[in-house]
Amino acid sequence: MELNILISWLAPLGAAIAFLVGLFQWIDTRKRDIEQKRFEQFHRAFEQVSGRTMTGQVLVDTVQAMAVYELTNFPEYRDLSIPILEYYLHQTSGEDDSSLFRRALLHAQARLTQ
Repeated sequence: MELNILISWLAPLGAAIAFLVGLFQWIDTRKRDIEQKRFEQFHRAFEQVSGRTMTGQVLVDTVQAMAVYELTNFPEYRDLSIPILEYYLHQTSGEDDSSLFRRALLHAQARLTQ
């Protein structure tokens, strides 16, 4: 009798375990997809920070400055952002701190180093 009870519980238990494993795999895949999309957004922002698109199209100053401000929305990539911001700050050291691009750089650097 006990063997019959055990056997009758094995099928639903196996189905529940299979469902949970599938659910965890789906959640993990979804999490990686979200992380990948977020990195692609970060990469696009940095492309705009450079002042050019991947095709070489020159961007207007406001788009470049907006991209710098956008970098503050990616604190998980601050270790990548800060050295590049410092590079651009060094490149623009002769400019007035109130220039649009330099002001954006200073703001982003301050936000990311907090």
